[in-house]
Amino acid sequence: MIKSMKTYNSSTKNVLVTQTKLNAESDEFDIIHAPLIKIQPLAFDEDFLDEHYDWIILTSKNAVNLFLPYLEKTRFVKIASIGEKTTELLVKNGYKVDFEPSVYTQEGFIEQFPLDDEVDMKRVLYPTSKDARNILHDYLEEHGVEVVKFSIYKPVDNAESIQMIRERWDDIDIITFSSPSGVKVLMKYFEKNMLKEKPVVSIGAVTKKELESIGIHSISPEKATLESIFELIKEKL
Repeated sequence: MIKSMKTYNSSTKNVLVTQTKLNAESDEFDIIHAPLIKIQPLAFDEDFLDEHYDWIILTSKNAVNLFLPYLEKTRFVKIASIGEKTTELLVKNGYKVDFEPSVYTQEGFIEQFPLDDEVDMKRVLYPTSKDARNILHDYLEEHGVEVVKFSIYKPVDNAESIQMIRERWDDIDIITFSSPSGVKVLMKYFEKNMLKEKPVVSIGAVTKKELESIGIHSISPEKATLESIFELIKEKL
């Protein structure tokens, strides 16, 4: 859903929020919510659910939302998640999260997960995005873990958001990105120099790296949450 949280006011900063869900609000800014990506669920082989797994790994709220109907049908021992919001959604639905890295990336998971003889991780179920990086999958397989990874959704461009951003470009004071996919989508439709005209805030090291790869500087909060972005904007911008 695309919306502006308030009527445009020239005395207030207008912050473009491009992530799929607007899970935080602020009284300090006019928030223009234009999700660059729509989530398209994908069919998958449900025979996967008949097997037993030591762990299920869920790395996003999208994965949790789409896999929740299948969780109770799946035989597993423990759950690992990446991201505070991912964990919150699992807990809200009655599931205990046994591991969450303090750094909300696949690299953070690899660095902090105690993959040794004391941790029983022989088989892992890993429902994720079609565009997900293979870093965690490859690492686990290299260490002898059988990983059943499958795509439960794919991101697609949100044409309605793109059009709205075009129409309101001059109103926007600050742009926020929460994923490298969002950066790639916007760059399909806007010149890089246009992004350089406005301050950019990014969530997560991977998103920041994607922006850097195209020459766009961004600042990032310590925690990968929208609330932290708003706090950072108040402090720095």
